[in-house]
Amino acid sequence: MIKATLALFAATAFATLPSGAANEEEDKSALLPPVHGVSPDNPHSRPPRDVPLVIFEDTQLLAADADDGHDEEDDYAPILFERLQAQFPDRFTWNEDEEHWVDARGEYTWDDENECYWQTVTAERLTRGRQDYVQLCASCHGFDGDGYGRSGQALRPPPRDFRQGLFKFTKVDSEKLPEDDALVQLVQEGLNGTPMLPWDIHENRIRDIVVYIKSLSLPELLDEDGEIEEDATGWRDPYGQIGVMVAADDDPWAGRETEAIAAGEAYYHNYQCYNCHPGYATTARMNELGGKDPSYTYRDGITLPKVVEDSSYEVLGYAVSIIPPDFTWHSMRRGETVADVYKTIAAGVGGAGMPTWKGSVPDEEIWAISYYVRHLTDTYKDKSATRMQFMRDVKAGH
Repeated sequence: MIKATLALFAATAFATLPSGAANEEEDKSALLPPVHGVSPDNPHSRPPRDVPLVIFEDTQLLAADADDGHDEEDDYAPILFERLQAQFPDRFTWNEDEEHWVDARGEYTWDDENECYWQTVTAERLTRGRQDYVQLCASCHGFDGDGYGRSGQALRPPPRDFRQGLFKFTKVDSEKLPEDDALVQLVQEGLNGTPMLPWDIHENRIRDIVVYIKSLSLPELLDEDGEIEEDATGWRDPYGQIGVMVAADDDPWAGRETEAIAAGEAYYHNYQCYNCHPGYATTARMNELGGKDPSYTYRDGITLPKVVEDSSYEVLGYAVSIIPPDFTWHSMRRGETVADVYKTIAAGVGGAGMPTWKGSVPDEEIWAISYYVRHLTDTYKDKSATRMQFMRDVKAGH
């Protein structure tokens, strides 16, 4: 694994510069924007010494792909530019001859060779994002975004390596990169049950941090012979696809919650969610729900979560696996509703072995499973005696 560096930056200015230094960095430093949140009266608000805080070059990040064609509803290219056009009606136009969007400012450009759009992000914006990232995120995620910050070294599982472009719980198709809105919402809400807390800071600052995090995606690197040493990842990869958050359509079980929970129990076990998550029914009950012969056998330890190979991600080259949640024990995201559970199941969980369900399973069934999962948490989470008896009865039936 290539050691992470700030190779994206052609030059950097450090937190403190030697007095009287006659160099290009010193000349530029006089024009630098202030660091967010720094107070001369609070030394703890300052970033660590000798940490680069300034980026002097613009960069290009994947803005949208166009592989599926302009008219496809799930294609992010028209969705992105339709949003931008609504915000800036005189700036974006659809070029019928060239068949791509044109940005009068030139921030978004069409790459004919790779058939994708790039966004040029200014050095000023990257610097704002970098400064807030160092101040608020680097202690866990590392100064280089490698998931190996000083605090992160003591966390299990460790924080994500942002260079890989893998994110959990964005409610975006697990095979695609999350749109900015999904990442902003993730930062605002945090991840309940982990050290990732909700961040109550201005959305504009979060968006700058998100853009900076996207810039940490690995570029295509070549060795001395010009051979590809490491492929591009995330928003550096022209073949990457960006997805939008799954929308929760009308709830087909509204007003019939009890029926939904019963149906969800059947769908949960018939779709074999217990291959990763625990099974919450006895052998006899699961055979009844699925119409199986009494001789049918299930995996060992079915009442416990099971780690699967594709649930692992890397931090500094080491694979880290995450145990799928037990819905009677682990916390859900803060304030998560049945609709939120539906979005997570429908989208899947990128980098965690949880595939996208929407499109392969009827929405009505995904909604029912969502009701069942929410019911398990509401009924047994933090209710030790009730949960102990429930799980004891389930285990006795296997």
